[in-house]
Parts: sequence; structure tokens; C-alpha cells
Amino acid sequence: MARPSPQTDRVVALVDLLSAEGAPALTLAEVTRRLGVNKSTCHSMLTALHERGWLSRDPDSLAYRLGPALITVGHRAAEGFPALELARPVLVEFAHRHGAHCVALSIARDRGTVVDQVRDPRSTSRELPFGDIVLRPPLGALIYAWEDDTTVDAWLAGESAPARDHHRQVLGLIRGRHFSVELATPPETRLRNLVAQLRDGLAREADPDPSDDIPRAETSIEEMVDLLAGELAAMERFHDFLPLTLEPGGEYLVSSLGAPVFDRAGRVTLAVSLLGFPGLVAGAEIERIGRELSEATAGVTRRSGGHVPPAPVYGRSRVGTRST
Repeated sequence: MARPSPQTDRVVALVDLLSAEGAPALTLAEVTRRLGVNKSTCHSMLTALHERGWLSRDPDSLAYRLGPALITVGHRAAEGFPALELARPVLVEFAHRHGAHCVALSIARDRGTVVDQVRDPRSTSRELPFGDIVLRPPLGALIYAWEDDTTVDAWLAGESAPARDHHRQVLGLIRGRHFSVELATPPETRLRNLVAQLRDGLAREADPDPSDDIPRAETSIEEMVDLLAGELAAMERFHDFLPLTLEPGGEYLVSSLGAPVFDRAGRVTLAVSLLGFPGLVAGAEIERIGRELSEATAGVTRRSGGHVPPAPVYGRSRVGTRST
């Protein structure tokens, strides 16, 4: 196990603090308070980073913000993800158009790495930590839809026979329509309700109001936790999470909509996903948004010199939304 490095942790925490969306410039006193370090240590860190151009300081307010040296660092990092710069406008457009959270994951082997994200204030999701996500079923269908049989077999090796069959049908759908649909499962829905209920309870404890006549939930938090645990243990998640059909007039709680960006070899290099929709989404609307997202990522593929691999091989279904 690597030894902890408090000095490094402080620098990372500072950069995270100043790079947060809408973050203001901060004075020494504000940084000291927010990071929870003593003033002397904080001053030494800020001075060293300012001297190297990682921070800039306003001569009047003496507040610090990220400095010009990090622009070069950012450009060098972006060179490792050639399609990312072209994908950025897609993230901004779709996040704000749909009140959602748009995330780009760089794909390598069995992992996706969060490399960029844009979150609209209306979104119900929080920012994801930048880092790796292991793509084990049911996660990763958007990527494995474009892999060969051997690779798909390895991805599904630990799944039951019904789950393997279901996933292969889903892979066929994704390759046919060029986008994936993941729905919030019943336990996920309950978990969101539980978090909201806990948040509401904490708010009332902090600011009790005797005249509060908001109706209390009929199900207690303890009962909801027990119910959630039982459902998580008993459910066959793949049917709820990766649907094969959607009713055009039905309404769904969407976990994510994703579309791929391909490299020159026809491999998925970026996965662009929309998360945290502010409400239920109709089946027909899911289909429309998915098509728009796949068209946008196809444009990124073309402009970055990539190419889309051949037609579907895993299934024969044309789309996943039932016609009326």
C-alpha cells in the first residue's frame, strides 16, 4: 500500500477547489478555512504554486485562482484524448438542452475513465469523480456492443445463462441504433427517494417549524432500507437496467443515455453519456434524444478521423421502442 502524502493531498484538494464549476478566487484565509490546514502551511503552498504559475493572485484582493501554467498542462493532457476537444461542445449542448449531466469516458480495455463532464443545474446527479470505472455487466454494454464474440464471452463469463442471452440481445440493439439506454432500477428509484427523505428530515431537524404541515411519508426510513436491501438481493437487475423495449407513450426514469465515438481502428474511444434527467422521460422522447446524441457523436467520430465499424452482428432488432 502506498504511503499517504498529506502535502500532495493538499495540493490536489486546492486544485479541485479552484477548478470547481463557478468557483470564485479565494484569499489565503478562505483557502485555509476550506482546506482545514494551518495558515503557515497554506501560505507556503500558495506561494510555491504562485511562483510556478499554477496559481495567479489578484493584486488588489490578494485572492488566488488557477494560473496560466495549468493551461499548458491541460493541453498536454488533452493530447492523450484526441477526440475529447471535439466532444466538449456536445457535452455542453446536451447537458443544457436536457437539463442533465453529460459525461465523457475514455475507453481502454475493461475500464472507462471519466475525462470530462458538464452538469446543468437542473440535473439530479452529482459530478462524478475523475477516474476509472470497471466495465462489468451490466455496465459497459455500449462499448462491448462493438467487440468480437471472444471479448463479449469474456465480459459475460460470470453471468447466468438468462443474463448472457439478455445482454447479447441488448448488444444487438445498441449496434443497430448506435446508442444505449439504461433505466433506473426499482431499488435505484427507492434509493433516490430514501436520500430525498433523509435530506428532508435533516433539514427539518436543522430548522424545525411547528406549523409545518407537510405530510410525512407513510413508509419509515427503516422500512424503506429493509425493502431496498431485499430488492437488491432478489432482483435480476439486467432486465430492469437494460430494457429491450420501451413503450413510446410510457414514462421512464432514465439512468443514462449513451453514444460512442470511434477511433481510426473502429474501436470505441469515448463514450458520451447523459445522466440525471430532471424527471420522467417518455419512451418516444428517449428514442429521439438517443438518435440526436448518436448523430452528434458520429460527427465527432468523422471530424476526429475515426470510422464506424460494420453493421450489427448480435441481434436482428431494429430499434428498442415498440411502434404503435
